[in-house]
Amino acid sequence: MNQHELEILGELYLKDKNLSKMTLRAYRGALRFYVTYLHKHQITYATTADIIRYKAYRKSLGHSAAYIYINFSFLKGFYRYLKTNARKLNLPVAYQYDVMAPIKNQSLTHHIHKRILTKEEARYLILKTKEIRESIWQYRDHAIIFLMLTSGIRPFEINHLKRSNYQIVGGKQILYIEVNGRFDETSFVKVSKGTKKAIDEYLMLRGDHNPYLFISHRYTSKTGILSRSFFQHMFKRLLKDVAFKELKITAHVLVHTAAIINLKRGGSLVSTQVFMRHKEISSTKVYEDYLYKMSDQSSEALDAFILREEMNFDDQKVISDWLLLEDIETYLSLG
Repeated sequence: MNQHELEILGELYLKDKNLSKMTLRAYRGALRFYVTYLHKHQITYATTADIIRYKAYRKSLGHSAAYIYINFSFLKGFYRYLKTNARKLNLPVAYQYDVMAPIKNQSLTHHIHKRILTKEEARYLILKTKEIRESIWQYRDHAIIFLMLTSGIRPFEINHLKRSNYQIVGGKQILYIEVNGRFDETSFVKVSKGTKKAIDEYLMLRGDHNPYLFISHRYTSKTGILSRSFFQHMFKRLLKDVAFKELKITAHVLVHTAAIINLKRGGSLVSTQVFMRHKEISSTKVYEDYLYKMSDQSSEALDAFILREEMNFDDQKVISDWLLLEDIETYLSLG
């Protein structure tokens, strides 16, 4: 089978973009699948009608909405790139028209499917990981848990944190988050006092010159960066150590928990968006919707109505009893 022109152009496009390894792998898969479809149907220059048929084909295979969304996000950016660079790359006239322009990528509806930690569970996790510290990796794990629960920072972002990202600016301890491998002064999280103490205690035990803020103390990679599977193994072991094994949660649950706790403590939707560094408010609203659903009393009301019993209105105090506190760390410190 002869190589399709888009295979070469696709690699040019991906090299031109500064993508994370995970996104690059997903986009390469999208390119490979798309080119295979073009080969199968003997299409050299796809039209908008061809793209519509391709989308229907992907749906017919039973792929998830999220998977299709990623694939068509790639195609939208790819064809936009071809149109913009058609003359520069001396491409055929067919590429001077963006065939993806009339096609709207289906927006994703986000839901929280995983269990969220309660305030008491989050507090216990912080205090227990501190209590059991003996080895240097336990100091590291405690600092990571504290950081995730009070900043909303994501596991893959932690993997790439460097010591140089850990800075004091305007008297505040902050952590700069690298975006697609680039240092961005506008992307950072504030570090709470308790988290700072946990990180500093961990760093004091380090006698190495590794540039990364958190490292593996068992298997050291050539670059010093934590492996992709680090959180999977670390968190599984940690849950066992603190007797939370039955929860069967992943480290990413801590990210969701941070957002929920910020809303529970009285944080607004907008402040939570800023805190979580969400580009779209819709991403943050998922957490508000989750809280609303969890506090909704419809089930109890229907139960009472059907059985002609009065509701226990003490159960309706879930939202009204939230306290407006200074920050998440203060909220977690209360019993």
